[in-house]
Amino acid sequence: MPRETAKTSVGIDGIDIYIRNLLVDIQRNMYNKALQFREERITSTDNWDEFVQLLDTKGGFVSAHWDGTAETEDKIKELSKATIRCIPLDNPKEEGKCILTGNASTQRVLFARAY
Repeated sequence: MPRETAKTSVGIDGIDIYIRNLLVDIQRNMYNKALQFREERITSTDNWDEFVQLLDTKGGFVSAHWDGTAETEDKIKELSKATIRCIPLDNPKEEGKCILTGNASTQRVLFARAY
């Protein structure tokens, strides 16, 4: 969502309101652009082979179920070179199976490789 820049003349009366509104608009546009960028780079999967393929070909973040154990996290890192980058705070609870072990999982986490 590119933004056009243009010179604008504003009278001294009400400039404080104009600047406040301009800053709110700039912040909203920056936030929305960053949110869109993030969302376009998260891919969900429930399958180990697809998980590895996504890491190899698409990159970005992969949203997948994990059984919550350090052992599984270490094994995923060993096999794929990907680590857990984030457990989103607003993550909806979702029953599933860990992509590696098949054990029960209650939510997805975000995996990625470091470059």
